[in-house]
Amino acid sequence: MYRISELAEQVGLSRTALLYYEKLDLINGKRLGNGYRVYSDYDVQHLLLIQNLQDGGLTLKECKSCLDAKVDRQILLNRLNQLDKEIAQKQKSRLLLIALLGEGRLKEWHVSIDKVAPTAHFDWLIKQGFNEKEALRLKWLSKDMNEHDSYMADFSQVFEALDRWGIGSEIETIKALEKLPFSPKVILEVGCGRGIATTVLAKNSSAIITAVDNDASALSRLTERAKEVGALIG
Repeated sequence: MYRISELAEQVGLSRTALLYYEKLDLINGKRLGNGYRVYSDYDVQHLLLIQNLQDGGLTLKECKSCLDAKVDRQILLNRLNQLDKEIAQKQKSRLLLIALLGEGRLKEWHVSIDKVAPTAHFDWLIKQGFNEKEALRLKWLSKDMNEHDSYMADFSQVFEALDRWGIGSEIETIKALEKLPFSPKVILEVGCGRGIATTVLAKNSSAIITAVDNDASALSRLTERAKEVGALIG
């Protein structure tokens, strides 16, 4: 037989918790003539079984239902669905923490935060050690390109000091041109930017080049480049 303090030590619960369990009729202590409650080995086993059921996410009330009668399948299904939702949320939280530690992608998070709290998002980026240009670039990478005016305004602010607005190099442009199985007579360059690749194409081919871009300042710079190399660019 166990006194309540001994039972508490056996199962790792407090005296208060055990009294609550007894109130729910999950254990049944016997009161001795001296007023002390005592519990049997069966009470110990009963509590261990309850703790195992709780590991499955069941509440004490649900544990009692499962112990008093045949297991209610719907209770278990409901608890399983809830657990799956909690796991999904925990996984989402884990991925965010991994990304914040620099070991994963943060683009989706930046996108969602920038939609609901753009100013706070920008201030937070500054506090993380990004300078204004870097913070603006992160915000820009998170933009919906369908929001064209806002997108291009941010793009210009971030990239205005750069002559090249895209990936690649002069060498890569020449490599791409050399892979063509024929010598082109006309070339259409969509999204030409400030014309770095355009002038490379002009120098290395005899084609008439039509270059298009939706930024007026970029096209102005392209026109200057074309004049510098005497290229025929439309």
